[in-house]
Amino acid sequence: MDRGAATGSLSAPVRLAIPAILLDSPIITLKIIDLGDSRAWETPKNVVGHIPETASPGEIGNVYLFGHLQSPVKGEGSVFRNLVEIPKLLRQGQKVYLIVYNEEDTAYLYQVSNTSVVYKDDFALESSSEAIVILVT
Repeated sequence: MDRGAATGSLSAPVRLAIPAILLDSPIITLKIIDLGDSRAWETPKNVVGHIPETASPGEIGNVYLFGHLQSPVKGEGSVFRNLVEIPKLLRQGQKVYLIVYNEEDTAYLYQVSNTSVVYKDDFALESSSEAIVILVT
């Protein structure tokens, strides 16, 4: 089984589709914003965001994709509003797939293997020796 290409060898993600929850969204490359005494990743508005220092689709490592479940007050959208349905689908035995497209419109298929809740203070970017997509909201 092919585990993926070397990190940094493939082009950036530009679109995410999760047919089981009717999600199809553009992906933008996130930038770091200066908060004065700290720095943070910008917040994607109505689209999915990718941290460019992480893997691209098809590469070994974690592809980190960020989006909002709901953010009506700040007007940042709710691109991931249906992610909450995935654990239920998995419990029912349904297979859930992500399709991530890169700049060349090559599609990379990933199967959802698990979901988890990680609290903000416990979140950290991690590396992997496999090709993995991590959705963060």
